[in-house]
This record gives sequence, structure tokens and C-alpha cells, in this order.
Amino acid sequence: MGMIKTAKEIKEITIMADMLTELILKSISWVKPGISTGELDRMIENEMKLMGVTGPCKGYHGFPCVSCLSVNSSVTHGIPDSRLLQDGDILDIDLVIERNGFFADCSRTIAVGNISAEAQRLITVTEECLFKGIKAAVPGNTLGDIGFAIQSHAESNGYSVVREYCGHFIGLEMHESPSVTNYGTPGTGEVLKPGMIFCIEPMINQGRRAITDRNWVTKTRDGKLSSRCEHMVLITEDGNKILTKHF
Repeated sequence: MGMIKTAKEIKEITIMADMLTELILKSISWVKPGISTGELDRMIENEMKLMGVTGPCKGYHGFPCVSCLSVNSSVTHGIPDSRLLQDGDILDIDLVIERNGFFADCSRTIAVGNISAEAQRLITVTEECLFKGIKAAVPGNTLGDIGFAIQSHAESNGYSVVREYCGHFIGLEMHESPSVTNYGTPGTGEVLKPGMIFCIEPMINQGRRAITDRNWVTKTRDGKLSSRCEHMVLITEDGNKILTKHF
């Protein structure tokens, strides 16, 4: 897929991003202690049908659900099931939608009920990392500049950055190359140009960056919390435009 999207493609992808913004805000409103992640996924899938979009995560290499719902120490790819959310949990809602060959993707970690100050700080710093990365996403900068901005902010706050998973270009496929890592060296990697659309999605751990993978689900190896948030960003002639707007 071309890294530079046409004006028509940008228009269609932007429409999808607006729809996904609506969906993720509804999904967030449904979260409460006592609801299961499986029930939440079913509600999301039903809403997708009402909106006339599909959830391409379902069936992707055997993944069973339309949403990835990652709780507490789960970094990414949490599989919705009968687990009931508890007061004090943190939950990452990661959604992808598709219609007519155009894709949108975003995520946000939220509090379930009342959470600890430590958990809230992790969520807040992760969101700050996202916007540090977005600030670096301007024409003439590089993907390495984005990664460096995210990594620097996370590590200066005592957190670690997951390196095995990262952001990606998007629009005509769910995942397009190149990768958008959450660590890097300034001035390295692909130079950013107007018309590029990609997801910036820092995954920040409370403890060490080491992870474990089992049956899709990725967790922190030390069992500490992990937080993630994600926006789709369009590079413009004079800066960027955030296409998803769940903040």
C-alpha cells in the first residue's frame, strides 16, 4: 500500500475515523464494574452492525472477537471473555472498523470505577506520551523522532516502553508498513510527508518492559500494570491532523 494517500482516500479514511470516534466513546460509556469483557464485546459488535461497519479483528489469524479488551497487566490483544470487570481495574479498549475497503483504528485505557493514584498516573503519562509523539509528527521529521519523544517522556517518568508491539500505517489495510515504534533515535527512519496516515500507540508499563505472549494475550512479565492509547494521525502540509478524537 502507498504511504501517501490520495485526497479521495484521505476523505474516506477520515469518515471511518469519525465513525470510530463515535463507537469508542459509546464503548467507554458502557464500562462499569460488574460487566464482563465478553458482554462488552457483544455490545460493540452489535453497534458495529447498526453502523454498517465490520470489525476486522474478528477472524484475523483466528482472533475470536471484534474488540481487544486488555485488563490491568494485559498489554494488548486481550480476548473478551466471562471475566467481570472490578472496581479499581484499568481497561484498554482497542477497536478497528472497516467499510468499503477503508480502515480506522484507535484505543484508550480507562478507569473502571475508582482506581489507585498509581494507576491513574500511569494512564495520564501514557496519554502524555501519545501527544508528545503526535507533536513530533510533522513534515520533515522522521518516525525516529516520534519514537524518541514517546520513549523519553515515559522513561523520564520512571516507566518502560514495550518494544515488541508498535503503531503502524493504516487506511487501505488494517496494518500497513512501515512500523511506528514507541522508541527511537531522532533523525532516523522514514521521513514524514503530507498524505501519510498512521497510528501512534504507546504501550507503557509500570514496571519492566518485558512481556509474555500466550494465545494472543500479551501481559507484563512482572505482573504490573500496562496502559495504552492510540490515535490516527494525518500528516498535513503544515503539521498534522488527529483523525480520531476520543479525548
